[in-house]
Amino acid sequence: MLISDLVTIGKLGKLIDENGFIPFKAGKNFHPDFLGNIFLVFRNNSVRYVTVEEVIKNYRIKIDDSETAKLAADEGNVKVMLPKIEIETLNKELDIDDHVGKEIIFKSEVIGKVIEILNNSIYDLLICELNDKQELMIPLLDKFILEINAESITVQCIEGLLKI
Repeated sequence: MLISDLVTIGKLGKLIDENGFIPFKAGKNFHPDFLGNIFLVFRNNSVRYVTVEEVIKNYRIKIDDSETAKLAADEGNVKVMLPKIEIETLNKELDIDDHVGKEIIFKSEVIGKVIEILNNSIYDLLICELNDKQELMIPLLDKFILEINAESITVQCIEGLLKI
């Protein structure tokens, strides 16, 4: 397997606590169920395959190899990656819909489309390209989402977001 066969799902932080937990910063391809066996890719492109032993709130993870965990924390921003094929398989098994390509409907008008989904470790954000080529981030929360179907997402209460 090559590094080019892997997809980044997040990065590790620079701290390791007394219990061996390191902060995990989720990326755009992340889903909580992906934190099992992971690849850590360091800046020098060395790769370590490790198992996540435990996950606690706000995605602090403990990996099975304490020496590798210390190396990762010392370096900071070590990429957490999975094989593309594994992500595709897990997405199908978990029935995860990334919403990419869906139209965004606001006040009965198509205002753009979803180009990416981003997880900020609290909730997902829909990254949308508006018809005028501007980008808009819409939290995937009930306050903003009226309906989601196979082709579109109908949103509400985004007037303030559109002004930003």
